[in-house]
Amino acid sequence: MRTAAPFDARNIAQAWEQALRLWGVNVSLSAPSAWSPDSPRSGKGMVEAGDPIAYIDMNARQVVVNFPMLDHIGARQSLTAVLAHEVGHHIAFPHTLGLAAQLEVLEGQLLPRLQDSLLNLFFDLQVNEVVGRTLAPELCTVYRGHQQAFPPDKLSPLFNFYLACYEELWGLAAGSLTPASHEDAMEQQFAGWRGEARMFVQTFYSLPNVYLQFVYFCGVFIRYLPASGKVGAMPLSGDLPQPDLDDYAGALYGSPAVDEALQEAKKRGMLPEGAGEAPSNGADPLSKIDRLTRNMPGTTAAPFRRALVGRHYKRLVEQYLIKVPGIKAPPPEPMLPTTTEEWEFGDNPKLIDWNQSVLARGALAAVSPLRREYEAEDPRERGQVVPGIEIYLDTSGSMPNPQAGLNVMTLAAQILAAAALRKGGKVRAIIYSYGNPLVSDWMQSEDVALDFLLNYAGGGTLFPFDVLKRFAARREEVIRVVISDSDFLSNVAMKDAMPIFERGIEHSTLTVGLFAGWYGGEKQFREALKTPLSHANFRMVLVGDLRGFGKAAADLSDALFGR
Repeated sequence: MRTAAPFDARNIAQAWEQALRLWGVNVSLSAPSAWSPDSPRSGKGMVEAGDPIAYIDMNARQVVVNFPMLDHIGARQSLTAVLAHEVGHHIAFPHTLGLAAQLEVLEGQLLPRLQDSLLNLFFDLQVNEVVGRTLAPELCTVYRGHQQAFPPDKLSPLFNFYLACYEELWGLAAGSLTPASHEDAMEQQFAGWRGEARMFVQTFYSLPNVYLQFVYFCGVFIRYLPASGKVGAMPLSGDLPQPDLDDYAGALYGSPAVDEALQEAKKRGMLPEGAGEAPSNGADPLSKIDRLTRNMPGTTAAPFRRALVGRHYKRLVEQYLIKVPGIKAPPPEPMLPTTTEEWEFGDNPKLIDWNQSVLARGALAAVSPLRREYEAEDPRERGQVVPGIEIYLDTSGSMPNPQAGLNVMTLAAQILAAAALRKGGKVRAIIYSYGNPLVSDWMQSEDVALDFLLNYAGGGTLFPFDVLKRFAARREEVIRVVISDSDFLSNVAMKDAMPIFERGIEHSTLTVGLFAGWYGGEKQFREALKTPLSHANFRMVLVGDLRGFGKAAADLSDALFGR
């Protein structure tokens, strides 16, 4: 199908002007450019590999077009329609990237076995309804050319149903876009599928908002999903601008608009049985993060997931943040001396500074002394000194990896770190399980500290007494906090462990043990830590059920510094 003549620059410019005119707006996008992949493919290989027909490069704010692909599928004359399709994504569908992120999170709730997102197809239905009012034949050429590039057995039922929706939307005869060879097989597997396509089109575009449209879309298209959950390559897909970290972070906690759409869809019978039962804010945000990132490339998924998990924990930190009071500096002199002046007859003799007079005047001090006034210190300048917070965080296998499930011990450590840093303090963290612990330097950045505390080891528990011994020898002004469970009791019972722990207590401003007590009652902890508890600067907080973390955070605050 490929023609020899390249796309003419004048024709490209003309198609671009027509595409912008179709939407009736001026957009800050550069003129289209040609797609230049690092490893270009040609012919059928482009289609089978899922190469894009076009997309918007948001960094350059420019539509990128795969001109060889248009040639190969016989859609040279569809350039205006393709450009108008991309402009529609930029200015209207999705309305914002935050909306796209919300719907992608909702999609994971409605279609849990889905591997490839249907979000692009959803917004394509909205864009193509507008573009197709004047350019439907050109869009049809793109869809026909794309499906003809595949062997018939490679076209999924979902793609067939999707094309049938466009046949209904644009008033085309059955089989105008869908392959005739699939008609009988589709009817046998999905009886009444053409009637469902007709009903879908009549209903979808009449719904009052995008949330209800998307819930209805998922409720219909779930029937045609392949067992693998993989959708495969489709034309004009993969061209949505990607939401950023802020967009996804804001979408994790649901919204009233989504919940209203779920309730309305359920009332209308638009959802399969059991789908959308829970409100949008009901699912664990970490589970939502897992769904969002499970199909990303490995090099992209890991840092994105960690950043998104970090945002979730920071949100929890803000909810439970405790205020760490500083340690008061030694009380200053109540009055501060001013500069000296000549003492004159009639001045108060008590104001004479005889030391300075003798140093300055020598033998003449008796006849020509100096006076010095004293004034009260401004109490606003006294301030407070915040000690360093040294946190020993147990990340053994008794608690989950904080990136897979909520680890409230990790959260407790983050709350302490954030509170200290916001008071101008510093944080050092020791993350341990069994083996070499992770030890940070003193950290003064909240983001750095919270990210470091997301590390996890798993496995058994062995408190790093050698690290504590080394740091205690420095005699720094520091608050030490040990966050662990009853495994700490067996650790501290080991040979030479208790003296090291006591030395750490003695050489600290305050030492606190925040322990999960579900495997041992208070009596067991008090017996095992009887000696440390005799020290005036050791406190212990036991938490019986960490799911009630608000109570745990309050206990921690009370144990450290009072209310």
